[in-house]
Amino acid sequence: MNVWLFLALLGTVSVWTLWRGGAPERIAMLAILVAVVATLAVVSDRPFADRETGIFAVDLVLTLAFCTLAMLAERFWPIWLSAILIVGLMLHLAIWYAPRPYREVYLILHAMSAYPTLLLILAGTLRHRHRLRRDGHDPAWSRTARRKMPPAPAA
Repeated sequence: MNVWLFLALLGTVSVWTLWRGGAPERIAMLAILVAVVATLAVVSDRPFADRETGIFAVDLVLTLAFCTLAMLAERFWPIWLSAILIVGLMLHLAIWYAPRPYREVYLILHAMSAYPTLLLILAGTLRHRHRLRRDGHDPAWSRTARRKMPPAPAA
């Protein structure tokens, strides 16, 4: 994975999503940004040479956040994103139990989820903008989630 390409894509998608996205897209982008910073904080001196429990923990928390978002949001893309992250967790475990560490494979498998994740958030933001233009509104949360939310304060 080209780090500079990923950072350029991360910056571009982040700015666009935080500026033009709906609530689920913004929450997702903030979660990704926090996960990137947390991953940089917990990465070892020689990344992916051995079990990366810190990165696994960050990925686990991110996956749980996206699974929750997928259940609450009136969007389809968080389901796909959650699936990609779940596969990433399974890949962590598969590499951990391999007969010997495969650093390059571990690194590539972990990096493979980074690009589709950003592209799904971008696609979700573009679809949100399309629904706003077409319908004039785009509900962010499912009916079930809206029933559980407290009413907005009176102005």
